[in-house]
Amino acid sequence: MKHRLWFRIRPYPSLCKGNQCVAGVPRVVATGVGLRGVKRRLLLSLLTVAIVSACSSTVVERSKMPTPCRVVQHVRGEICIPVHPQRIVVMSQLSLAHMLALNSKPVAAFVGDEEAEYLADKTDGIEMMYGSQPSLEQVVLLNPDLIVVISHASFQGVYSQLSQIAPTVMLPWAEIKNDWKQHLQDVAGLLEKPKLATQLLDDYDRRIQELRQALGISPAADQKSAASSKENRQQPIQASFVSVADGQLYDIGRLDFGNQILNDLGLLAPRPTTSGMISEEILPEIAADVLFIAAYTENERSALEQLQQKPLWSRVKAVQQNQVYLVNYNVWRGYNILAAHVVLDEIEKLLVNTH
Repeated sequence: MKHRLWFRIRPYPSLCKGNQCVAGVPRVVATGVGLRGVKRRLLLSLLTVAIVSACSSTVVERSKMPTPCRVVQHVRGEICIPVHPQRIVVMSQLSLAHMLALNSKPVAAFVGDEEAEYLADKTDGIEMMYGSQPSLEQVVLLNPDLIVVISHASFQGVYSQLSQIAPTVMLPWAEIKNDWKQHLQDVAGLLEKPKLATQLLDDYDRRIQELRQALGISPAADQKSAASSKENRQQPIQASFVSVADGQLYDIGRLDFGNQILNDLGLLAPRPTTSGMISEEILPEIAADVLFIAAYTENERSALEQLQQKPLWSRVKAVQQNQVYLVNYNVWRGYNILAAHVVLDEIEKLLVNTH
């Protein structure tokens, strides 16, 4: 008869009563079939002690004393979180970027397939987690006192498990329709840094106005006035952003981060009749003098090169004006204040000195 031994991690849920919280303590339960002999019992004991010590040696003492917490509202209702969380685990790259912009460093961050290059020099000391789904076992070992997720479909299924490890706040994302500026304010509210968020947004707006002036665009211009103002009808350029992912072209209009910035600058070209996933035939409908295009992977870049060999590519207005620029996907779809400044750097470099 074969004998099997396995372990299950059962995190205790954090307990909050009134304004007092007790941090959760993970426990490891070993289950065996047909365990015989002193050696196997001894091995089981040693393994259990080692794992529990690694996971919660520092938590046990702290959990004996209730710590103050504050009540916050989030997508899933109301939750009590530590007043001064020391071990934050953040489960999205855009939230990580906003925390860094707000001068806060989580102990760990889940960033999906890869970390954005523009964040690389800012993440020293942060444990980076990669993959299609976060590892719950890895999160347990991090011993967080606060977990931050967004209301994206990829986190809906694991929210209940994460909330058993530590207080877990789900910040709105689908509900705010990709509004990265609101997300910055939401993260700042969680960290109790609303004034710093306001300052960051003011700095962004100031830079937008400076770049508009350099491009010869009226500070008061917007898409509506551009259609009716004689001055703005003479605007030298209009721009658009599209991306390539999973072998498909995407143009999601003002929901796309790159297009949001182009719109803030007063550069955004009129949209095609179709948005979202678009066919190649839609490309000539993009009435832009300048086209920024981003490919997610090497495969997508190869697909883009093949597209550029087709006859319809030559019908794209920006192609005819030799104003198509391949840009970084992670930056132009970054949805955060740090990525926004990198996008503005690139627009300034490519357009200000050439128009």
